Amino acid sequence: MYNYDSLWRTMKERRITTYSLINHYNISSHTMSNIRHNENITVETLHKLCQILHCQASDVVEIIFDEEEDVVYREVKDKNQNRADENN
Repeated sequence: MYNYDSLWRTMKERRITTYSLINHYNISSHTMSNIRHNENITVETLHKLCQILHCQASDVVEIIFDEEEDVVYREVKDKNQNRADENN
């Protein structure tokens, strides 16, 4: 899941409004709708937002793993750690 709370904080700090993103920086209203609903945006859009706001990706979006994703992540991490241990 994506969480854009950090974007809203960054925009407030930089005094950039949703209106200006849409009308001055050509961020589509559809993209802003996706952001409002914590949905996916492209990496290209993320990059553009970072350029506009002079910030890093972590100042725009946080990725939150749901329980199922967290289990898969831990399994992959453990598997990779076991491989690394075997190679040492």
